[in-house]
Amino acid sequence: MSKFAKYLLYILLAVSAVVVVVFFIQSASGIFALSNLGEALSTSNMADGMLWWTYALVFLAIALVIILSIVKMAQNPKSLRRTGFVALLAIVLCAVSYFLASGAPIHVNLDVQPTESTLKLTDAGLILTYLLFAGSIVALLYGGVRKMINNR
Repeated sequence: MSKFAKYLLYILLAVSAVVVVVFFIQSASGIFALSNLGEALSTSNMADGMLWWTYALVFLAIALVIILSIVKMAQNPKSLRRTGFVALLAIVLCAVSYFLASGAPIHVNLDVQPTESTLKLTDAGLILTYLLFAGSIVALLYGGVRKMINNR
């Protein structure tokens, strides 16, 4: 791992730790005690803050993957074909998960019901997560079996 990546990892880890600590000690009175932990967890402003921090980390990760991939491709033009294949695979997986998503309405006790497009995107995200999880399990098993066969 490069020095830049290590420093970036440490900075993100420190900021995430601060955000988590602030999430757990925030309350309406501003005073932390175990007695008001339930109150702190039930406040929507801190939960929203945690969700926005999660979104920021996801978008930062996506941006870094794209930027660092472009940098690596510029350093090694032969990897362009492989990167193109991986990008095409990512697009296909996203499209498959979107088309498999139903977006069917659900009945929940909310004041404002989510729209059909929101439900479809949520379903697509869940399906994509399941597909990637299954792919990682297959890759782990394949790598282990291949290593056992080659070391025989």
